[in-house]
Formats: sequence, structure tokens, C-alpha cells
Amino acid sequence: SRVPMDKWFSGALISDSWVLTAAHNLRSQRRDNTVIEHVTVYLGLHNVQSKTDAVNRTLEKIILHEMFDPESYNNDIALIKLKEKVTMHQYVMPVCLPHLEHELEGPQPNTLGLVAGWGITNPNTTVDEVLSSGMRTHSDVLQYVKLPVVLSYESRSGNYSVTENMFCAGYYEGGKDTCLGDSGGAYIIQDANTMHWVVQGLVSWAGPEECGSKQVYGVYTKVANFVKWLDDKLKS
Repeated sequence: SRVPMDKWFSGALISDSWVLTAAHNLRSQRRDNTVIEHVTVYLGLHNVQSKTDAVNRTLEKIILHEMFDPESYNNDIALIKLKEKVTMHQYVMPVCLPHLEHELEGPQPNTLGLVAGWGITNPNTTVDEVLSSGMRTHSDVLQYVKLPVVLSYESRSGNYSVTENMFCAGYYEGGKDTCLGDSGGAYIIQDANTMHWVVQGLVSWAGPEECGSKQVYGVYTKVANFVKWLDDKLKS
């Protein structure tokens, strides 16, 4: 998981009422679902020390994928419906979903995508060290990184299984990666024809090694595999 113990995580606005994120962010360890009163969504946030500058919303409901597996993180996708719609402006804009006709395609190998979040930025710190030491688990200011999609036969993260509902992104030599606190953040790619930004992945998990380790890639939920599920849930 790349969500810290204090449950600071990311998501992607996909309409004026809905946010897309990873299911593991919202699955309580003690019950099947997170109490919606415990979650606040901040939109247009840049610095976490200045939350008053952002738009905040409470939740109407949470929809976890019915087949989400908390052991393997397969089907790691969820929807959040906001209790009150948001007004779009320069700093609050939705990202596009993959088209239904592109279902199951996913991002192509070596394509460069962008992912942003408030995760930790110390490359020499392991997740276990962060959790055991009590050090801060997020950055104050929103960070971003560009990462290439990894070829399927190279796609792995340590000794853990990468399913067909996932893809890996990162560099063989390491050095750039998402990390603890970035979970649920959108991996977006700009469509060459429409120039729209499309969410192709969600930050999901990685092995126990240091973030950005050589030949250990970040693992992302492949959103294209879930466009029919998303369409059904959004319509209902």
C-alpha cells in the first residue's frame, strides 16, 4: 500500500460529483467499508498547510469494487460521490476516463505518464522505517513525476504478483517513483488526438523496497479494464 497510517491519500475528479481513487484507501481494517463521515475531500489543494485555499466536500457515498482483494490488491478501484457538486475553475477540473471502445487496452509500453501526490520524497527511506519512526508521511506541497509504462514481461514489483488489472511504471535504474502517501493518485496520459488528459492508472502498491529502487516498479490499477464497471456505477 502507498497510503500512510493517517489515511492521507489522493484521487481524481472525474465529474462535478464523482472522485475516482483506489479501493484500499477506503477499506477499513475493522469493517467492510469506511464510515463516510471520516473522509473529507479537498479539491484544488496545493499546500496541505493551507487547506482553507481549497474547496472541501463531504461524502454522500463510497463504492468499492465488489471484487477488490485486500491481499493481492486486484481490482483496486473505488468511486466517491460528493454530497455537494463542485464548480469547475482554473484549479478544479476533471480528468477524462478511457473510452468504452478502448476497454481492456490500457496504456502502451514506454508511454510517458504523469502522476501527482503528497507522498514522502526521501528516496533513502523505506515504508517500514516511516511507519516505525513516526516521521511525517506526506509532503506539504503537491509533487509530480513523469514515469514510463513498463513492458508487461518486465512488469513486476519485488516478488509480488502483478495481475492483468494492473500495470507497472517507472525506470529500470530507479530514482523516480511514487511513494507512501500517493495512493489513489491518477496516472494520466495526454491523448494525442484530443489533447485531453486521460486517467489510465491509479497508484496502488509496490514491494517493500525503498521507493525508487532499481528494477522495482510502482504498480497501478489499470483503469481501462474497469470502464464498463465505472459506466454502470456512474449511471446508477
